[in-house]
Parts: sequence; structure tokens; C-alpha cells
Amino acid sequence: MTTKVSILVPVYKASKYMERCARSLFEQTFQDIEYIFVDDASPDNSIEILRNILSKYPNRQKQVKIIVNQENKGVGVSRNIAIDNSSGEYIAFIDSDDYIELNSIEELFNFSILENADIVVFNMEIQYHDHSEIISDSVSADKDENLLNILTEKRSHNLCNKFVKSNLYKMKECRIPNGLNYQEDFYVYVRLVYFAEIIRKMDKVFYHYDFRNTESLTKKMGKMHFENTVILWNSFDQFLTEKKLFEKYKLYMDYTKIHRKIRLMIDTNDFKLRKLYANIFFEEEKRCSHLFSKGERRFLWFLRHRLFITFYIFQKAIIFKNKITKNA
Repeated sequence: MTTKVSILVPVYKASKYMERCARSLFEQTFQDIEYIFVDDASPDNSIEILRNILSKYPNRQKQVKIIVNQENKGVGVSRNIAIDNSSGEYIAFIDSDDYIELNSIEELFNFSILENADIVVFNMEIQYHDHSEIISDSVSADKDENLLNILTEKRSHNLCNKFVKSNLYKMKECRIPNGLNYQEDFYVYVRLVYFAEIIRKMDKVFYHYDFRNTESLTKKMGKMHFENTVILWNSFDQFLTEKKLFEKYKLYMDYTKIHRKIRLMIDTNDFKLRKLYANIFFEEEKRCSHLFSKGERRFLWFLRHRLFITFYIFQKAIIFKNKITKNA
């Protein structure tokens, strides 16, 4: 039996936020929803909190599936499991430390039907410790432009502010590879955009992304992040080559790859990782070095010559300068 909308929620170390998330889902004004929570062997009491909240919504209880991973498999596998167990015509992903507006699903579903959209993009609020900001992506009527904007990260690739027809997620090429737990949204969304026929934008804030959860995977840069970055971009090279689009987007992707490399090197304090990955995307760097600022070229030169102490000092100087400029 199919439902109109499946809400999929991987759960891991979210006890502090689980009640807020669950209430925002169970109080949706839209009724024809199935909820699939995947407990990724969370060591806290997130699922106990979820079950307690669910007991207060008897009308939703038959709509809820809780799937338990016996061992921690990562967010990528958990999302695949949720997709495999879903029956909705549309899919919405929610992170267990975030929440949505109570009219979100009703408005998104009605808009999707009206526009016959494969993907509906909407706004989201990112909440930091001391401020918040609204992410508002534009959508082009031109598929090539949408794909280019995603590959160059001019538009967000977060799946949580996308309302998507389930048949796209269930395509073999849109599956998240095992072991990809960083930037898995990016991996999937490039493929969703490629295969989608109609993408529309709904200019409303429905999703609230909480960046204050220090347990979140994306806040800790380690070896996995470097490994996954290499896997991700190699997969894009292969995918676009298969689709005969690689040469068209190559230079744009080169530029984004090197930006990713710089960002990773800045965001880790592990000198061994910097040394190990100093030469990733070296050919890409040679092809597009003229596109970078003088400061970025210095960063890359320090990395190539493994002058990590100089890199570290230069990095701290840039950060200090930015703070002074911001507070001036």
C-alpha cells in the first residue's frame, strides 16, 4: 500500500533534539504520511524519547516504522535503508536534530502536484550558536545551469530542503555508496538533478537546520572526510564521463575540487593528514591555478612543498585578519 509522502529520519546521538524533531513531524497538517526512523545503533536514549513522544500521538502510531541497525553503519547506509522501506510517492529527508514547520508537507505536496515537479527546492534556516541565516536557492529552468550550479556549489546540495519524487531516489544510480558518510547529499543531489525533468522552487522557509549539535559528523574533520572527498569527486568524474558531460564541466569542477582541498586543509589540525593528502587533485590544480587568488595560490604552494608550519601560521594570520576586519 502506497502513501503520498514518506518522511525519512536517520537517528544517531540526537537525544537533546529528538523531541523537538518528532513533534514537528507528528503535528504535520498533512495526514497521509509514513514515518521511517532508522536507529543507527545510537548509544543514547534517542529512540526511547521518540517512542515516548509517539505515544502522545495515537493517530500517527500506525504510520511509524522504527528500523534498528544492530551496529553503526553510517548515515549513507541508514538513508538507503530508509529509502528501501519507504512507499511514498514523494520523499522528504529530515535530520533527527532538526525540525520543520507544521504545514511543510501539506504545502510542498500540493505545490509538487500543481507543478508536476520531480524536485521542489525550498528555503531553510541554519541556526548557529549566536545567529541564524536563511539559505535561499534559486532554480533555473535550464537543466545544464542547475547541474553546473550544484557542481560548483553555488547552490545548496543538502537533501533536507528538497522534496523529491521517490522514483528518483530509488534509481540505482542515485544510491549512496557504502562508506560514503560525508557529502553523501552532494553525491545524490547531482544525480537527482541530472535525472529530474521538472525542478521548481517554493520560496518559503520550511526547514530548520541546527548547527549546534556538536555530535554531528560534519563538524569533525578527520581522515574519513579526506577519503570521502576523494571518493566523491572521482565518482563525479566517472558519472559525467558516462553521460558525456565531463569535458563540458571539467574546468568548473577543477576549481571546486581545489576549493574543497583548501577547505579540508584549513579545517583539520592533523599534520599527518595534510601531508598524506597534500597532492590530491594535483592535475586539476595545474589546470586552473590561474583562477585562484594570490592567497589561495600561496596556500597550495605551501601544501605542495609540505611547508605545514608555514601553512599553519599563514592560515592563522588570515583568520586573525578576517576577525579584525569583521569587528572593525
